[in-house]
Amino acid sequence: MMKNNTPYVALLGDAVASRRLAPPERQALLQQIRSVLSTFNRQWRSSVAAKFTIALGDQFEGLLVAGAPLWDIVHTLRAELTGDWVIACGRGPLTTALTPDVLELDGPCFHRAREALEQAKRDRRVLAFGGYDGATVALASYYSALYWTWTSRQRQAAALLRTMEPAAVAARLGVDRSAVSHLARRMSWRLVESADHAFRAHLEAL
Repeated sequence: MMKNNTPYVALLGDAVASRRLAPPERQALLQQIRSVLSTFNRQWRSSVAAKFTIALGDQFEGLLVAGAPLWDIVHTLRAELTGDWVIACGRGPLTTALTPDVLELDGPCFHRAREALEQAKRDRRVLAFGGYDGATVALASYYSALYWTWTSRQRQAAALLRTMEPAAVAARLGVDRSAVSHLARRMSWRLVESADHAFRAHLEAL
């Protein structure tokens, strides 16, 4: 078997509680995922080693080059996809030759991402890492704990605030800028931003 020792990051996503959706809602979710991933692959093409695609039901997966801006990529996906998502990142090499079709690829990066995803689902975490140091795993645990303290509206606002300016968030949510400011105050957003900055800097330093 051919082995590719170049380091990559496999990124997997799984919609939370999607099996509880009625068939029309589930179909609408799948259509949204296809649309978002198509746009995402164009927007982040310089960081995508193998294009993101739907893998199993309402799961998706893709392969990123080492050094990709992981924080921005994760949160662009989270901002564009509706509902709650578990996102897992696995770092490591491939055991197959690199091809554009992510479903043809295999290797430690994918194994670690899948293990992290399954453990995250058991632990009710929404961000997980495999093949990373303990500090990264701990930061992801804080991130998830904070996530579940918010209402669904606050979680949506947080996803948007992490990727765009408040005025754009207001337009996206169809509310006044003052409503976004109120949400941010209720979420202690300045403190969240400080912790986010530390988490992002940590990922960029790896």
